[in-house]
Amino acid sequence: MTFPAELGKQLGQIGAASGSIALDMTGNGEAQFPDRYHAVINAKMSGLSLATEVVVASGKAYVKNPLSGKWQVSAQSGGITGQLSQPDPLSYEQLLKNVKSINDLGDTTLNGTAVHHYQLIPDKEKLLAALDNAAAKNAQALAAIKQVLDSGTMTVEVWFGKDDHLVRRVSTDADYTIDLNQLLGSLGAPARSGSQLPAGSTIHATAHVVITYHDFDSPVTISIPTVS
Repeated sequence: MTFPAELGKQLGQIGAASGSIALDMTGNGEAQFPDRYHAVINAKMSGLSLATEVVVASGKAYVKNPLSGKWQVSAQSGGITGQLSQPDPLSYEQLLKNVKSINDLGDTTLNGTAVHHYQLIPDKEKLLAALDNAAAKNAQALAAIKQVLDSGTMTVEVWFGKDDHLVRRVSTDADYTIDLNQLLGSLGAPARSGSQLPAGSTIHATAHVVITYHDFDSPVTISIPTVS
């Protein structure tokens, strides 16, 4: 992500003053259907490395503080549970229902499994319509999300098992250039003297995300952690 130096100064975060931030995140985990997930996550940013764990169960997200090692219920449970539960590898319908176009890339092999490879271009309007009720009730958040979706492109590639139709891998590439003043206006941020960014200030963000699913039907037990 790159952004104006003025914003970096206001953020006052490590690496932000340079006008760019790069985040490298890796992890692995398990899913116990219908509603439990566990992930170990490693993040690197501006020379710092952090490792943490996340457990999602019955709509709540539990996050281990990487500094104290204690478990806490996340204030962002709704967002985290939504991110970890999508897409469901047991159903490929949800990947196809919000798509504008599909490009068939043919048969191949992935980790020894015969798969079929597709490239999907999401339909922005359908994505907005698919937002959960909590987000849809917040007009400002919905307007901001629409602005972001309209400011760039997103491409999804997916590999389905040929025999079982299970999702074996999802790869997403996004590239957005966002007008910051318009975004702040959509969010209803109050204008303060000296705080407004110069006209034409933008954030350019790119993301490459790959999720690989494997070991279906292996026994999994995920326990709810004790909150400190």
